[in-house]
Amino acid sequence: MTRTTTTLLLILGLTAAFTTLFYDTGMGINLLVFELLAGGAWLLQARSVQWTPLLRVVMASTGATAIAVVGHASAMAVTLNVLSAVLTVGLLVAPQLSATHHAFLLAIQHAWKVPTAAMRQLAWLIGRDTPRTISPRMVVTTASVPLLLALFATLYGASNPFFGDLVDRFYERIGNADLALFRTLVIGLFCSAFLLIATQHERFLAWAGLRKDSLTPSLPPVQRGEYRTAVVLFAALNALLLLLNVLDVQHVWMDFTFTGQYLKDFVHQGTWMLIISIVMGAALVLYFFRGDLNFIRGNTPLKWLCLAWLAQNAMLAASVAVRNYWYIHHFGLAYKRIGVILFLLAALVGLWLVMRKVTLLRSSFYLTRWNLLAAYVIVVCASLFDWDTLIARYNIEHRGTIFVELSYLLELDEKVLPYLDLSDDDLDALQEHNESVLGSERYWGYSYMRPDAYKVALRTEVHGVFERLSRPLMARMELGGCTGARCAILNGGILE
Repeated sequence: MTRTTTTLLLILGLTAAFTTLFYDTGMGINLLVFELLAGGAWLLQARSVQWTPLLRVVMASTGATAIAVVGHASAMAVTLNVLSAVLTVGLLVAPQLSATHHAFLLAIQHAWKVPTAAMRQLAWLIGRDTPRTISPRMVVTTASVPLLLALFATLYGASNPFFGDLVDRFYERIGNADLALFRTLVIGLFCSAFLLIATQHERFLAWAGLRKDSLTPSLPPVQRGEYRTAVVLFAALNALLLLLNVLDVQHVWMDFTFTGQYLKDFVHQGTWMLIISIVMGAALVLYFFRGDLNFIRGNTPLKWLCLAWLAQNAMLAASVAVRNYWYIHHFGLAYKRIGVILFLLAALVGLWLVMRKVTLLRSSFYLTRWNLLAAYVIVVCASLFDWDTLIARYNIEHRGTIFVELSYLLELDEKVLPYLDLSDDDLDALQEHNESVLGSERYWGYSYMRPDAYKVALRTEVHGVFERLSRPLMARMELGGCTGARCAILNGGILE
């Protein structure tokens, strides 16, 4: 059996597995099973595997996010799993790539070339002598044949009633066909071909190979006037940021007092200032340390000023973290507050990488590839947690010490419904505490959800879930992967 025949048989087998696992089902253990089958199929037709560090990281992320989908099936976990799988294919096509964004770009090019490569393999399999004549234009032309046939069949049917009756019956059968099955089959076929068919990308790999981590001096040398400008600029920036950090430490770290005020602007103001500061700081460092300024004799003072300014930006990030802590401490967990924490982690890593660029004479490519890799790892780790459940449990358990917005809890995934079932006494105590946080007059002046409206909305949501569970297709949906809410309610909770 030839290599091409083996590849095509594996594609057909994977397509059948994909259709079986994903047709008319949810997203759960079926995703993990398919990716294990896909990995086995790739190993069967691959001659060798070059296990680079980046490929190990991406493949581990793919497996971890697939397990997370089994656990809680959040949209974030599914999205990161798909992204990780795409990056994995990009690195399997070209293991020599060292940057995640290069792997992603290569995967996009690979996806574009896969249909043409598949047609060429089919042409070779059936014994055609000119497989090289197949091109993207030919693929599009071939795909247009059914459309042209349908158009002329409609025209002929309009001119002849007997032929038109045959056409109408044919269209009726197509209309009664299960399009969801056809769509699943097509997606499975593309995913299988995307993984198993090889394509060539010499020009892109040559371009990517020119990107290096280290800087080298060039001619003509940098002018001393630019060095003096950089020293004055970073010295002034350090003075400004030092004053700001001193004020933050005094008013945010030490003398902060909560008097019932809203803390949204308190946090967002610091976050946006930090974003702007880091972006502008990175741009300045990239500009002044873009070339020979790294190699000029006597540039140590400038480097120390730059490092001090970056360290003060890290201090600014810590101040934003303190602001976010006070926000969570008084108003509980929410997605945006968790997002601030993730952003601060990425910001601190980015600042550290800029410091390494300055001290180790690294290029902007080094900064880009490591920042993107760090951001990727952070969001992959974040996708492993069931944030809806964590938010609901934390806010309910701390309802006596934080302001709980009931309407926000009802916006979370239905898997948290068992945690939201509070007694009348608990709801009355919660509302009493909410009033004490903001003040009775201000609390009643805003349209916050009242306990009676909350109970009605919660019952409506529960009954909606119960009705979906009672449908005949429930067993088939659970077979594809119980999304968490159904499992939680079936195991107990509100419906008891």
